[in-house]
Amino acid sequence: HDLSFEQHPQFFSLARRIWHFLVFPRQQVKIADKIIVDSYSTKEDLIKIYKVKPEKIKVIYLGLKKHFKLIERTEKDKFSRIKTKYNLPENFILYFGTIEPRKNLISVIKAFQALKNEFADSHPEIIQKRMEGSVENKNQFEDLKLVIAGSKGWLYKNIFKAVKNSKYREDIIFTGPFADEDKPYLYNLATAFVYPSFFEGFGFPPLEAMACGVPTIVSNASSLPEVVGKGAIMIDPYNIDELSFSLKSILEDKKLRENLVKEGLKQAKKFDWDKTAKQVLDILVSQ
Repeated sequence: HDLSFEQHPQFFSLARRIWHFLVFPRQQVKIADKIIVDSYSTKEDLIKIYKVKPEKIKVIYLGLKKHFKLIERTEKDKFSRIKTKYNLPENFILYFGTIEPRKNLISVIKAFQALKNEFADSHPEIIQKRMEGSVENKNQFEDLKLVIAGSKGWLYKNIFKAVKNSKYREDIIFTGPFADEDKPYLYNLATAFVYPSFFEGFGFPPLEAMACGVPTIVSNASSLPEVVGKGAIMIDPYNIDELSFSLKSILEDKKLRENLVKEGLKQAKKFDWDKTAKQVLDILVSQ
């Protein structure tokens, strides 16, 4: 799937680094007759780092489960149940995936803070009236929340510390693990999806989000550009201002949102498990 353990060992616990060492991946690729990878990014890494001959590597993209799709809002009871079950707000930016350093979640938290700060600085009168209880209609930035969904991975303590130290910590929600059948509803409820990972071998969550019609932001690193195509905004994962600006643009620009939804749905349709299985079978039969 990827060589992240070679390129970014700092993102892995000691136990994970030892495990990768014990399976001898460098030796495995050397003795293999054929190597299947799920992105051209990983293919290039194998060529560069392990010196594998290009003709030995076949890129086969992964597929997408068919239940990831736009869901009609007429299913009010189901949406209501999911919101209650996971304590989801009305208006939220979503990250879904493993909670670990490689996913760049601290940058997500800082970009969210910057977005909230900008609103507070630009509209002090609204904040004051809200504190006095005299404003009825909330602004989309004022009631915006950040939902971080998924299981804990490793080396995650600094992520939770960043939330604890944030003045917007009450606006940041951790849902914990999500049942597979509930995931499409989570995506459909989100206002925007962010995934500024430092490194991915493929990257399922952005593809799932696009298939559910959610405006999506990803990093311009590793495999993500080839997975999302024109269906998402791509940003520098080290540039928090760029991430914050992109989120602000999605929230304010209706045409941008509509275009991202349209292109995201189109891109997601390219990834099909039947197609993936056939390509794998062709390789097995030919060996």
